[in-house]
Amino acid sequence: MITLDEWQRQGQYESINGHQIFTRYAGDKSAPALLLIHGYPSASWDWEGMWDALTNHYYVITLDMLGFGLSDKPKNARYLISEQADIYQAVLEKLGVSDYHILAHDYGDTVAQELLARQVEGSAERHIASACFLNGGLFPETHKPILVQKLLLSPLGPLVSKLINKQKFAGSLQRIFGPEHAAHSRSDRYAMAAVKSQ
Repeated sequence: MITLDEWQRQGQYESINGHQIFTRYAGDKSAPALLLIHGYPSASWDWEGMWDALTNHYYVITLDMLGFGLSDKPKNARYLISEQADIYQAVLEKLGVSDYHILAHDYGDTVAQELLARQVEGSAERHIASACFLNGGLFPETHKPILVQKLLLSPLGPLVSKLINKQKFAGSLQRIFGPEHAAHSRSDRYAMAAVKSQ
């Protein structure tokens, strides 16, 4: 495991739509491109544990969405799914990627659905070869966000992010794991990334 500081040093910032967006990419540029889309309320550091294995087979691209992780968090932004999809498309364009695969998690599933919808409509300039969705609220009527997710999305979000500490945040994430899965290290890592990003 590398630290969040090391993760940051190995990435770069791109100016996209007037915002500084933290990006990271690695691997052979001639290999198939794989776009990693993180969840909520975390960041691209979600992918740290599998980064090296993925870059052995793909040209891997990820970023911290607007409002997340190391990217800008403007107070007046609307944080629309379409805007997040625009950011991903802008990064793919800057990198000259025309054909790519998607691996998405949680909130990222919804952003990936927006990218797929654009392809179906014929408005996307890049082609999605495949998409893999990890856990997420694909069906809004069955999605049950935990309390901290609801609070962070509410008007109280900025206050909650300042009041919550790593232990409380990690504890709230524990409830989403089954009893046979040791989630301590992963939820602690999410907590560190989310709290550090505020």
